[in-house]
Amino acid sequence: MAGNPISGHTNHNLTVSTATNVDGLGDGDHILSPTLTNMVEGIHGNGIIMYDDTSVGEGDRNTPANLPGAVNYASGTTFTVKGGYVVLDGIAYSFAGGVGTTTTYTLNTSSASAAGSHSALTSGKEALVVVYACADDTSTVKHIYWELGTATTVATNAYPACSTSFLNSPTPTGGSALANKQTLVLAVLRVVYASGGDDLKLAITEVNDKRVFIRPTPLYFSPVTSGDIAATAAVDTHTELDNFHSGEVGGLTASRFGAMWQSFGAQIASTVAGDNAKDVLYYSGVHAARFTRSVFDRVLTSTATSIDLTSADANILVLTPGGTFAVTTSGPFPAGYIIEIQNLHASNTGTFALTNSTTDAIDDSAHATNGYARYVCITSHASDPTFVRIGVF
Repeated sequence: MAGNPISGHTNHNLTVSTATNVDGLGDGDHILSPTLTNMVEGIHGNGIIMYDDTSVGEGDRNTPANLPGAVNYASGTTFTVKGGYVVLDGIAYSFAGGVGTTTTYTLNTSSASAAGSHSALTSGKEALVVVYACADDTSTVKHIYWELGTATTVATNAYPACSTSFLNSPTPTGGSALANKQTLVLAVLRVVYASGGDDLKLAITEVNDKRVFIRPTPLYFSPVTSGDIAATAAVDTHTELDNFHSGEVGGLTASRFGAMWQSFGAQIASTVAGDNAKDVLYYSGVHAARFTRSVFDRVLTSTATSIDLTSADANILVLTPGGTFAVTTSGPFPAGYIIEIQNLHASNTGTFALTNSTTDAIDDSAHATNGYARYVCITSHASDPTFVRIGVF
């Protein structure tokens, strides 16, 4: 049936063949543990990622049974899985043959997708089978395992327990545990004793959707500022970010983590930045030392004769200096950082600091170079990076 893609899980809105789909999250519904464990997996970043989420014209995007990871009844001992992509431990895997493919799996002891240990059902017994995505890329597995839980006697308002070994370490029956320990449950099947049900003596009676989808795009940025929601005060360095809450210092600066955030442009004294108090996207990482820079080029204009730059400042300078000028740098710069300088003055010249002890001459606009110079950082350093001039000399 049509509906919210997750309604197969939340409201048992999943059309299945022959078997029923009864688990959901509505009042009075029976909740199985994979619903809760999958929520935790989703918070950790594990889940199905699908083209349909960002393809508004896709006809199947609001039909849960037609979306990746949908499990359906095929026969008493077989089920199908619609292929797609799943993210597990930060890695995207193509499961069940990939998008547009449906793969059939069999509930018997010789199945390559069987995981954990299994015992055949006996008369009057029922059990739950957990179907989940995993990192096993064996051609016959295609990143899908299933595990049979412990059987219990069929009774009114009674449910057998789900297998839980996959939560610790997914392991194929008779094989070795996978290196990637993370998984995502796609469905829980309810099975009952059936004398003709292959070597496990079972038949599928329920197919309960447990999928969790993740949607990484579009990515929204809220502006980070030291003021109120209407303020444009910039937080444009990792130090300022770590000190966002007064007296409670964060740990980004000392870590190996990278970070990206949106704040506002700020301008150096005696300069005019075109993006001052406007949206700027910043990235902080570590080369020789922790640095913060804008993701996109920033530009300033100035008549000043002395300009000192940090990696968070504008990297394109358009100057009309009032005299001989000098451009220097302070603090760490990452290798590959480019600074461009255009001197528009017809007679005043200047210099750029290649290191703390060496400089390069920048001509006036009447020179053959037209007053243009371009520099790239070739050696990152906490306080004395090395730049070289590239392009026209």
